[in-house]
Amino acid sequence: MLRLPLRALTGILLIWSLAVGCESKKAPVTTETPASAAASKLLTDTIAAAPVTTADTVTEVAQESPSGDVPALHIPFEERKTVAPGLVVIVKSIRPADTAIIREPSDLKLTFTIKRNNKVVYRDTANDGLMYDYYAMPSTKKLYPIWVSTGEGNGELLVAFNNRPSLELARRFYILNGQVAKIDTLPAFNGPAKDWDQDGKLEYNGIEDSGEVWADEQGHHRIAYNPALYYEIRPVGLVLDSALTERKARADYGVFQGFHYAGSPGVLFSKLPKNSRLRQP
Repeated sequence: MLRLPLRALTGILLIWSLAVGCESKKAPVTTETPASAAASKLLTDTIAAAPVTTADTVTEVAQESPSGDVPALHIPFEERKTVAPGLVVIVKSIRPADTAIIREPSDLKLTFTIKRNNKVVYRDTANDGLMYDYYAMPSTKKLYPIWVSTGEGNGELLVAFNNRPSLELARRFYILNGQVAKIDTLPAFNGPAKDWDQDGKLEYNGIEDSGEVWADEQGHHRIAYNPALYYEIRPVGLVLDSALTERKARADYGVFQGFHYAGSPGVLFSKLPKNSRLRQP
């Protein structure tokens, strides 16, 4: 056995303890350490190299804009409704400019197209602000478009459009020999046609605008005169039934003041007419 002097043995033990102490201060080396470092570097490189897309820019603007306005995000849509054999109504979105501000869906522009036997007979880009039945109230959208045949492929096509802040209206397209011969405007109807006067013919009805109620200087309750207009379905198309309209107006208002909305001085009332639709405050 090798024997060492006590002084030499003490020196060796001291050197060994110092070596162990230094080693314990080093970070432990594991198999995950180099992999994690590589992954971190790869992630950093990827982020730095990734191109900035339009979607990324829009998201950033949407988060930082105090007004809430964001550039246009176009989600294309198209609605097709077959109204009669060979007659199709199409509502389709128009892609807005990349710099356009879209606050709500109705800010988008639409194309409205009428096709007869696969031929375009009318197209409107809605640049005048008319928003066809894609933006109508659910009850109106369910009812429209309406087709009233006048024989041999001819007829009247009614399509509702948003007329905010007033009530919805309907455009009537007179289609004759595969062409749009005339266009006019009617009130949007309140529901399906019914035989309101029991004469064996069906009638639609609608009002021109929302009504108003107020108290006059004497404290009497008054309401704007706003008669429901009744349109009868006849072989020649929809025709205003003036007799039925007058009779219903007298029943509702106690007086007949014509076929159009009239405000001041209004009509005294004790109960609201059945067809009244009051403006929201």
